[in-house]
Amino acid sequence: MQNKIQDIDWALSKLKKSNRGKEWQKTVDDVFDETTLRNIQQLFNRGVFGTIENMIATGKEANLFRAKTFDGRNRAVKIYRLNTATFRKLNPYIEGDPRFRNIGNSPRDRVFTWAQKEYKNLYAMKAAGAEVPQPFHVYKNIVVMQYMGWRYRPYPPVRELPPQDPMDFLDQLIESIKAYRSKNLSHGDLSEYNILNVREKPYIIDVGQAVPKGHPMYDELHKRDMKNMYRYWKKQIRELEKEVFD
Repeated sequence: MQNKIQDIDWALSKLKKSNRGKEWQKTVDDVFDETTLRNIQQLFNRGVFGTIENMIATGKEANLFRAKTFDGRNRAVKIYRLNTATFRKLNPYIEGDPRFRNIGNSPRDRVFTWAQKEYKNLYAMKAAGAEVPQPFHVYKNIVVMQYMGWRYRPYPPVRELPPQDPMDFLDQLIESIKAYRSKNLSHGDLSEYNILNVREKPYIIDVGQAVPKGHPMYDELHKRDMKNMYRYWKKQIRELEKEVFD
């Protein structure tokens, strides 16, 4: 296996050259600090994936990349940045979560906890029958999951590509919401930006902030999610009633 593993410096150089512009190079430099490079090397060594191909998305806390396994299958690799200050705003989602009682005090510990949190939420939602990416692995600040895209192109959120049949799409989405609610979870940030349109089928993403029953914000977050859903889908379906999201 070792002779198949890419040299990381060479891989990152390839990433930089594959996209033009200083902003892209800065993004790569910000994400791939020394600690993260060591964590990626561990995943290479374990055979979780063999190459990082291209960047899919950039967020406030993390960057999403398309990677390939050694047998050529696509994976999505979410790398949480260790130098981000935005995690201070996310503390309320961690504190009070009964699944994470000993989270440490350092910002790095909290980033690692957040990655674990996303993995556990994906796993629980998937097991409940919700349409979310299949989680495969978590290590430190890296979550490896199912790649939602066709070749190198990720599927768009409904914000960018509204469904052709909004009512049917919404019916499917509500089934996923019911599924994760049956496991006593609140998503906490459900909107048109983190529901993918996968060939007219909804997939829910970005579940790191989801909290279980027992968390002090459990009910509040779900109510906010449903308010956001009604606001967006009312624009797509004029006759939509609020009771759909009760």
